[in-house]
Amino acid sequence: MSSPLFRRELCWAALPADDAGEVMKALARALAEQGFVRSTFEEAVLRREAASPTGLPMAGRKVAIPHADPEHVVAPAVAVCSLGAPVTFHEMGNPDSELPVELVAMLALPDEQAAQQELVRLIGLFQDPAFVDRLCEASDSAAIFSLLTGGQP
Repeated sequence: MSSPLFRRELCWAALPADDAGEVMKALARALAEQGFVRSTFEEAVLRREAASPTGLPMAGRKVAIPHADPEHVVAPAVAVCSLGAPVTFHEMGNPDSELPVELVAMLALPDEQAAQQELVRLIGLFQDPAFVDRLCEASDSAAIFSLLTGGQP
């Protein structure tokens, strides 16, 4: 499960947010502050989410994987957070459906093929309700990072 895309400084436990936009802005800004994305990334993520929602109707807790096109990315990374309380995202492939999302993984990948492969890989990981539960119940960023990279919290 190890991936150089995950970094402890891009993981948060129980991030407080009132809505999906607030979550996406917080993660996009963190990626920008660390130099992984261009200044255009935040707006591109919000536009893409509005046009093509990323909420996943998993068994158990719901997950969202927002992202932007590769031209907005400088270097590959994934920002991940559990949420203090669920926020509403629209469902991927069914935008009329709203989901109470508790875990968000924002992809910043500069290559379209790599982005698609990582999206498929993450969806596979998040199909395990027990794994998503462990991420959502992690007490801090170190525990989330450890779970995502194959270690133990």
